[in-house]
Amino acid sequence: MNLQRAALWAIVIAASIYLIVAGRGLLLPFVLGVVLWYMIHALADAFETPRVAAWHLPRPLALAAAVCVMAGLVWVLGRTIGLNLSAVVDAAPNYEHRLQALIDQGARLVGIDRAPTITELFNRISLADSLGRLATATASIVSVAGLVLIYAGFLFVEQVRFPHKLAIILAERHQQVRVLAVLERIDRDIRTYIRIKTMLATATSGLAYAVMSSVGLDFAGFWAVMVFFFYYIPTIGSFLAIVAPSLLTLVQFDDLTPFLIVLLVFGTIQVVTANVIEPAILGRSLNLSPLVVIVSLVVWGTAWGVAGMFLCVPIMVVGLIVLAQFEATRPLAVLLSADGNIPKSETAGQR
Repeated sequence: MNLQRAALWAIVIAASIYLIVAGRGLLLPFVLGVVLWYMIHALADAFETPRVAAWHLPRPLALAAAVCVMAGLVWVLGRTIGLNLSAVVDAAPNYEHRLQALIDQGARLVGIDRAPTITELFNRISLADSLGRLATATASIVSVAGLVLIYAGFLFVEQVRFPHKLAIILAERHQQVRVLAVLERIDRDIRTYIRIKTMLATATSGLAYAVMSSVGLDFAGFWAVMVFFFYYIPTIGSFLAIVAPSLLTLVQFDDLTPFLIVLLVFGTIQVVTANVIEPAILGRSLNLSPLVVIVSLVVWGTAWGVAGMFLCVPIMVVGLIVLAQFEATRPLAVLLSADGNIPKSETAGQR
């Protein structure tokens, strides 16, 4: 019987992995739609909670304000990236000499007498192929964004009828209580994760801007925005946030001092924030094994790209809570947890 159960679990896991990878085009927009719907509701809750005497912001107005704020953030992000890309193109000739010198130095270090020039490197790139890939990627992003907005819109419509449907499906009272308790815990843990991540990402990006501006690094505002989003990617995001602006200092300045300041000062800030402050604030609330976080980062990043890297921790939090509710899957929840202490199932709590 144990062998049959193991074989059944192997089949279920293999089928799930296949569906996640093969169904990326269908699943990813829907999951991002759910994330957008959830974030708008979480932001609306923040607007609705403050009270002046007995008055508080009505829910429809809170949702409208949340939608406007999310749209504004997307507009600011798009404008920041667009303006800085134009500035990078304008500044590229100024970087060419310094970049060529770095290429020559690197070539001499590895024993190459003559390094290819930047012009030669660009001549080897097919402009037509590059533009074709860029156009395809842009069309794909626009298509996915449209699907995400459509899914989020229909989720707002569906949420009105969902409680009634849930009550019909779960006819017994204790089943309703169990499901609602699981959903409440998921909501609480995800909100805790997003709130703390956003707070620390904002602080880190602000400090990054201060450090990069102090050395005169070009596009400091753009890199500060990128640092904010990199912070949501576990481990790899911290590495990219340190390396990317540090490399730009090598291209921009002839002196190594700005490079060392950005690398050491901001690197220290990033490492301390991500590895000391964040675990201390989060504590054991998420209770995910660090190994599981790294593996999930690789798995979801491979399956769903950058979006998967952003979503890997929330997905694993949901998985841990759901797996802990069933006796057959509790061993898996224990393996996913950091210390083996997982929440008791609602069924066990009612006995």
